Amino acid sequence: MKTKDNVQKAITKSLAVIISLVLISITVNAQDFWKTVLENSSFSQLAMAMTSEATPASADANSTTDASAFAEYLTEETEESLQLENWMTNENNFFETVNIETEIENRLEIESWMTNESLFNGVAAYFEVETEEALELEDWMKNMDYFGVQTIEFELETEEGLEIETWMTDNSVWKI
Repeated sequence: MKTKDNVQKAITKSLAVIISLVLISITVNAQDFWKTVLENSSFSQLAMAMTSEATPASADANSTTDASAFAEYLTEETEESLQLENWMTNENNFFETVNIETEIENRLEIESWMTNESLFNGVAAYFEVETEEALELEDWMKNMDYFGVQTIEFELETEEGLEIETWMTDNSVWKI
């Protein structure tokens, strides 16, 4: 029992040390992260505006606007030039064209079922007489060992009567 307690204490202490090391490494990395977030966003500008003294607004907004703040938004983007492919210059790909072609089909053949009238009349199928092959009596059918059951057991099952419980007749359960 003592060894189990000692092992559990050692495990919890080692887990506490490992977790604290992980948390310390995360917080050290997070400090650099928050520095970059605050430097590269408008949060730093908001913080500077809140701490500095208020200056009166000028009538000309361009005089107080720092052009370098917007310079990164005004960079001109360039794309690669597109190449013209053959299918792009083919007019048949873009306009509906009518092609008139004579179609050649194989000659149809009449099969025997096509001339049988009884197949196409729904009532005629009811009057058709079915013919079946005669059944044959096989040796295993005559052997009484397969069918000679001497005793039959009947098991009578009885069920208990059903009881009515209070919840079955309670109107609040059924919301009647």
